[in-house]
Amino acid sequence: MQRRTFLTRMALYSILGVATLNLSGCGFHLRGLGDTSLGVERLTLEAPNAPLTEEVQNALEQVGTKLDKNAPLRLTLGREETQERELGIRDAGKQDIELTLRAPFSVQRKKDGAYLIHPQQIEVFNVVDTQDSNLLARDDRLTEARQELRQRAAEQLLDRLRPLSVDSVR
Repeated sequence: MQRRTFLTRMALYSILGVATLNLSGCGFHLRGLGDTSLGVERLTLEAPNAPLTEEVQNALEQVGTKLDKNAPLRLTLGREETQERELGIRDAGKQDIELTLRAPFSVQRKKDGAYLIHPQQIEVFNVVDTQDSNLLARDDRLTEARQELRQRAAEQLLDRLRPLSVDSVR
């Protein structure tokens, strides 16, 4: 009986392996995996000196987009706005706080000022549970959550920039 179970599992694993090889051989890949570069090689970034701006700069450089004042496209990033909202207090003094980060942005062609991405907002949120009795730990958790929000906002911005291509510069 154990031999039959073993053979059945081996047959199942073999079929699964063959299916995986066939899918990879035909060029199938999961969305979000593989090429992470943007279709635009150079951008001018106009943004306030803020932590979100630094995150966006790092994210653009990681995907191979150079920040250049003479680039044909201008990414305008507005000031980040963070909002805290207390959701409620649970047992033992634990409190849920919702943090929301919003930032306006747009992309324009420099030569004629045409919007390739009209002004819109990035919006990300996170729920943090804190404890009132330990204020230092509470502040640390909120600081970490804000940093995570900035990283997620930069990722969301890159996702919205992905449809742009070199052809849109012309």
